[in-house]
Amino acid sequence: MSISLKRVLPFIILLVGSYSFGQYSISGYLDVPEKNKRVYLCLLQFNEVNAISPDQILTSTVTDSLGYFSFEGSLLSDKHALYRIYANLDEDVEGVQKYDMEDLKNFHNFIFSNQDTIVFKRNSKFWFSSNHNTNPVDKEWNAYGTYAEKLRVEFLDLNNEKVINQTTDQYLRELKSFVLEKESHPLTTLILLGSLPKNAIKKDLNDEPEFYVELLSQLNDYYDNSSYALQYRNLLDDLNRSETKEELVFYKKLSYGLVFLCLLFLGGMAFLGIKLKQARSIQQNLIDFSLTTQEEKVAELMIDNKSNKEIASELFISLNTVKTHIRNLYAKLEVSNRTEFVEKFKNHPRD
Repeated sequence: MSISLKRVLPFIILLVGSYSFGQYSISGYLDVPEKNKRVYLCLLQFNEVNAISPDQILTSTVTDSLGYFSFEGSLLSDKHALYRIYANLDEDVEGVQKYDMEDLKNFHNFIFSNQDTIVFKRNSKFWFSSNHNTNPVDKEWNAYGTYAEKLRVEFLDLNNEKVINQTTDQYLRELKSFVLEKESHPLTTLILLGSLPKNAIKKDLNDEPEFYVELLSQLNDYYDNSSYALQYRNLLDDLNRSETKEELVFYKKLSYGLVFLCLLFLGGMAFLGIKLKQARSIQQNLIDFSLTTQEEKVAELMIDNKSNKEIASELFISLNTVKTHIRNLYAKLEVSNRTEFVEKFKNHPRD
């Protein structure tokens, strides 16, 4: 199934799944000098209040010489849905144009059903802004939207990211409290939630899932497990998958850290083992020798840097006897000169 078909499938279900004998009417005047100005009607997902795309367009019509336009029929759903009406400022520019500025606006979002009527009055700067809509949920959404905008100004008009996160949580709590108190239509609640960052919804979903489970139940009941109920369920699934991915990433990093620590520990143990083995090897390489009393005396005098003559004089032995003792000492310690002997004799364990 293509991505575009997946995207519009819920709306196809919404539109064709519930025909009625109702007759909707969307009409009004577009205050522009051009004749045959094209006006578009779009069906929106709950989180597409600020989005605009050709994929959303249901149908279009053109104004007459007086700027009048109308959409009429019975092909919309009886269920409340979010729509947009708009017209491009410049017909020669390809694609969809969306303007929402202080002195210019070319679209209007509204909640509507197959049994409703909406009439747009002339307005040269804010097209489609002056209107009368018979849909009760649209009135509810506008009232709650005014309250939500007040909360945004109060809590979210900040530059510090940390403070924004804290105030977003507060904004969400206030908004939830408001819609619960007023018992709003689930579509109204859903649209208001759709204006919030996903990370804020995910955090609140983890902390207080009851609110979100109840909203899903209400949407399933009203939309027969399709349309906006299906979109909302997909959102919850995405948030849960995102949570699972984050957990997997965390545990993956944790496992990498543990593996690194294990390798570090094993490396340290191996290094220590090598050092101990080297120490044992050095210990084993040291010759276990025993010296005679006279050899001990000769060795001590050699350590004191005495010459052979000085050793012979001090011990009252001949020079040849001193040399004999020195040769025996060299043989026992396996050295070939006095410097090696002195170094090895100093470090050699002896009884």
